[in-house]
This record gives sequence, structure tokens and C-alpha cells, in this order.
Amino acid sequence: MSRILLIFTMALFLFSSCGDEGKQTLGGADNPLSEWTIPASVKAAGEGVVQWNGFTADARLLLVGSDSAEHPLEIIALTASGVSFLVPSDVPEGVYMLVLEQGGRTELGEIRVLAQDVPVSGVKVPSDALQGAVISIAGIGFEEGCSVILVDAAGQEHSLEAALTYEGLSVVLPESLAEGKYSVYLLQDGSRWLLSDSFRVYAVIVEKTLAAVRYYSPYDKDVRSMLEWTISDEVLTVSSYIIEAGQAAELSNYDRYVSDGNGGFVLEYDGFEASNDLAMTYHRDQDGRVVSTDVLIYGNDQTTPFSWNYDADGFVTDITSPKLTLRRFEYQDGNLTLFRVTSFEYEQDGPVNHASAPDVVWGYMSLVEKNDPFVYFPYLLGWYTKASAQLPVRMVKQSPTGSGTYACTLAYTFDEDGYVTSMEWSDGGDAYTVEYIYR
Repeated sequence: MSRILLIFTMALFLFSSCGDEGKQTLGGADNPLSEWTIPASVKAAGEGVVQWNGFTADARLLLVGSDSAEHPLEIIALTASGVSFLVPSDVPEGVYMLVLEQGGRTELGEIRVLAQDVPVSGVKVPSDALQGAVISIAGIGFEEGCSVILVDAAGQEHSLEAALTYEGLSVVLPESLAEGKYSVYLLQDGSRWLLSDSFRVYAVIVEKTLAAVRYYSPYDKDVRSMLEWTISDEVLTVSSYIIEAGQAAELSNYDRYVSDGNGGFVLEYDGFEASNDLAMTYHRDQDGRVVSTDVLIYGNDQTTPFSWNYDADGFVTDITSPKLTLRRFEYQDGNLTLFRVTSFEYEQDGPVNHASAPDVVWGYMSLVEKNDPFVYFPYLLGWYTKASAQLPVRMVKQSPTGSGTYACTLAYTFDEDGYVTSMEWSDGGDAYTVEYIYR
């Protein structure tokens, strides 16, 4: 019995034991109240309290669902002023009618049952794995005898044995497990919890790298503009094109950054005259992750150092100089939700990219900003490969009037390997597209 429940029970007992003749007793009340108080919600495997002075020793409480299924509740304590009860762990989430059986059936009111708290903290499920692979699920609180259940898109369940490790669980995927997206559940102590709804199984993991990123936007009537990053280890070029209907793209201008062979790039050709970054040198740790960049900013004689900071999951959280925070990023559930002033929204069971694919948001942002391209070089070159667990379904932008925001719904095209090849949306009646080209 919990400490709070024990105090509640003792208080009720003292209340019912002290006083004059005619006060309430455990067996019932001389004058039961016509109203009672029930909790608005309880959790599966959790406790609740109904306050009323009319319960008798043979009282029973039930939860009755919309399908008429009944779930008896365990009475933990019964006093002259109320009862405390325990909800079974297998009661599904939803709204139920709380029913009292005591000389008949009385509906006490609706009560919402919430999901049982996951008994494991710090859960981390890999985003993908090969058929037949051994995966590790990190977390503290797994118990001997627990198992893992994978549920495919059709609702078919695959129960897998799990072995305890120092980090959490080790699970072997069957080689016969079909490719596709799965939800991952933990089965422990007779209860079941969702650990991930975006785990993917592949027969072969095809790894591709970016060769180019293109951004198509309206220009004038039947004319469209295309901005493109072309990528190699030695040269990064951002180019602007004009595309008239039925004609080949015409180059209008470009910037070219050339590698110095020592982790640095120099702006060799400045066609746009928009970049603040004339030269940049990247410093990477032993794992290849960028930790800092020395940038020669236009108008300065000396380079400015920028630090790259990361969270525990390896996502970059901000890029800072000694005087300011140049970029700040926000995440939720492993998804990038804020990049500068643009927000990105995700949905449960929403679309996902290939596990090895580069992040679509970073690709888009690299093409809408030409002022500080050094921010995007690690992404374009494949040095920074962290990507959101899902694909955003909406992009929320600042209103051109400077007041409020508006949302654009995003749509995707995939290649045969599951890589996003285009992200499209409509803005003010105009069509916009970002293309991702791989090698």
C-alpha cells in the first residue's frame, strides 16, 4: 500500500472511530450522502479513491467499457468515508463507466483509464536493423523473463525472447522477419508497453550519400528558379538556375568552395556576393564529429571560432561563437522541430526515411540560406549524419507580414530503396520542391 493511501486510510479510520452515536461505521452509514466523488482518471495498475459514506462491506466496483466488457476492481481499503481500489494492469486505455454493485447496480460516472507507466527508464530502441541481426535496447528496469513483441503494419505480432545485459536487453531478430516498419512492445510482469513505433527491418541496408540537393521555387509565370548544391570531397558548389517551360536549365550564378586538403574550404569564386564565410577550417574528434570551426568572416582579418555542441543522442544543439549563438536547434522524440525560425511538425505513425538517409530538413535549410554556408558543409559532406526518426508532415513558417505563422503540408517521393528523393509543398498557391540526389 502506498504511503499516501496508508495516510488516507488511517485518517478515514480515525474519523469513523471518534465521535458520538450515529456517526458512520465501516458497515455502512445511517444517512448516506446522495453524491459521491470519483477520480477523473486512473492509470492501469494504479490506485484510485471513491469518496462516499454509503459503501457496505460487500461492495464491488467494476469498470464497464463501451463494448460492455467488464473489469472488476480490487478493493484495497474500505472505510466509512470511501474506498480505495486498484485497476488491473491489463485494462486498455479508454473511457469507462465506474459501476457499483451493492444491492443492485449503480453507475457512479465516467472515468478515463490511462496507460500504465513504463517501468523502464532511459529507453533507447535502434531505428533499424537487418533481418537476423541482434539488437540492443537500452534502459534501466528490465526484469528477468520479460520479452519483446514486434507488431507489423497488418497487426500481426511476433514475440521475441530477450536476454538481460548490463545496458538493457539483447534481442535476436528472426531471419524470416519481413522487411517493413514495426512497433516495439515490452511484455513484463503481465503488462505491455510501447517502446517504439518506428522500428524498421531491412533485408539489406543500402547506404547512399548525397551528390546534390536542389530547390525549385516560383520565379515568374511559367519560369522557375532552381538552387543547387553539388557535392564532392574537394569542391562544394552552390548554383542558381532559371528554368523556362520546355527549356533546359540556364545557369545564372554560383559560389564555389574548394578544399585545402586539411579540413578547410576556401571561397574560390564568389558569384552571389552573399556569403559571410570566405574560408573555414573544421576540427573533428576521433569519431569524425565536428567539434569546432574557424571561420574567416567577410570584413575580418582573423578567423572566428565556432563551437558545435551536441546532446546525449548525438544531435547538434547549437553552434556558438564567443559572442553569440549562431544557430540553435530543438528536438522532440528524436525529431528536429526547430531550425532557426522554421518549425517542423511530426505525427505518430507518420512517414519515415531510410535509416541511412540524410535529414531532409537540413537539406532544405542548406538551400534557403546563403549567408553562412559553413553551417551546412558537415551535413553535405556526410560528416554529420544524425537524422530525425521520422519525416516532418508540416512546416510552420513565419508570416511574410511579420505577424503570426502558417503551415505547409509536406509530401514525399521515395526511390526503390526507401530514400526520399523529393519533398514537396504548396505555399500561397505556388509549388515548391526539394530534390535529394544520391550516389
